[in-house]
Amino acid sequence: MIFARRQGHYRDDIRTGTASASLLQKLSPLQSLARRHQRTVRNIMKNRFRLRQRWSVTILIVALMLFTGPVLMMGRRASGVPPSRTTVPGAPQRIVAIADVHGAYEEFLGILQRMGLIDAGHKWAGGATIFVQVGDVPDRGPETRKALDLLMELEREAPAQGGKVIPLLGNHEVMQMMGDSRYTTPADFQSFATGQSEQVRDLAYQDYRKFIAASRAIHDVPDDEEAHQRWLARHPLGFFEERDAYAPDGVYGRWLRTHDAIAQLGDTLFLHAGLDPGLHFRSVDELNGKIRSEITGFDKLWQTLAQEKTIWRYMTLDDAFNQVKLSYDAAQSRSAGAPLDVEYMRRMLDLPNGLLMSNHSPLWYRGLALEPEEKNEKGLNKLLDRLDARYIVLGHTVLPEHTVTVRFNHRVFLIDTGMLKSYYGGRASALEIHDGKFTAYYADDPSPHVLVGETGTTDAAERQKEWAAVPALTPSRRP
Repeated sequence: MIFARRQGHYRDDIRTGTASASLLQKLSPLQSLARRHQRTVRNIMKNRFRLRQRWSVTILIVALMLFTGPVLMMGRRASGVPPSRTTVPGAPQRIVAIADVHGAYEEFLGILQRMGLIDAGHKWAGGATIFVQVGDVPDRGPETRKALDLLMELEREAPAQGGKVIPLLGNHEVMQMMGDSRYTTPADFQSFATGQSEQVRDLAYQDYRKFIAASRAIHDVPDDEEAHQRWLARHPLGFFEERDAYAPDGVYGRWLRTHDAIAQLGDTLFLHAGLDPGLHFRSVDELNGKIRSEITGFDKLWQTLAQEKTIWRYMTLDDAFNQVKLSYDAAQSRSAGAPLDVEYMRRMLDLPNGLLMSNHSPLWYRGLALEPEEKNEKGLNKLLDRLDARYIVLGHTVLPEHTVTVRFNHRVFLIDTGMLKSYYGGRASALEIHDGKFTAYYADDPSPHVLVGETGTTDAAERQKEWAAVPALTPSRRP
């Protein structure tokens, strides 16, 4: 201590310039000895500190392993599949599901207000509710655009209140993206018409005439005034604007292509039509990915066939199939004017076997709604166990009673009750899932109907009575 104080005193002298040269000479060996002593002390203290650190970290790691190891292993066992982008594990929030809208805008507004999801100004009022719309907003009805615009706006608004809107793809959304306009109403086409629609249609017709002239060797299409009038009838004002809106870069097409076909919220799956127990897939993510991939593949295929003049880009899907079939047959027979590359034509003709059009696709499958339960029960149970799910909520199939129907021992809920009354004679409805209860609500009935949980039951005799009239509803009649 004395040495340290003296050393400090000498240093002060040096700083102030009062130390003599002799003192500096005497101090130099002492300073060197002091520095060596200080370095030794510092090294000892560092080593002790590092040793304590290592022991502390080791003890902490061992404790974490002992505590969290079993928990992590339990989590791995419980999670049979990777979560989907539309998965909400546990799903503690209130969930409301609404099925097929089919352009019934006013009815859609009514059931949304009945469920407290929108206010009088049609703005999101559902708080933290998760709202799932299971597809088929377009077609059949007159106000598809209004319904889509509302759904898009609610999807943007809900997160500000902690809620979420999940619009899923149905077969009719995909049909529109593919150019299948069989169920688009004149009113829907008219809703896309503008002051420029006459000119747009005239230009399109001139482009079409160039196409049929170039492909006359494959398909000799009449090009006279009678044919022109038939073409005009098939392409009303607004037709081309509607097709552009559902294209990959169109306002609705771009939005729809960002959505999935299936959502998993906790132990409940939501989708449009149904899951075929015989369909091979490992997870919800994988199946969603396959459907997205097929949509992307179709877009590229259509663009390529149009660029090669095999099809006209504004053809309907049916017309395109017919044109490709003619071109493919010509190529097979090597007739004059036949295209040489048939690979894209093969892909086009194979589309009905894929997930976008197959009757076994989640967008189309009706087995869980119409087939006998005993036929699919074992497969369904295995499917749900594999996906770590317990319930499935479906739209797509309207049953004669126009009520939310429960099947497969309260595991499958059919919620399409024919909202578009002018077509189905039904009514708007919603399914609420909250605190373990599944409750049906109807636009024309003030009383909630608990289906599962607390007092919820399903009478077997009533269910059998409902199914007596079902065979008349065949997939071929109900796209």
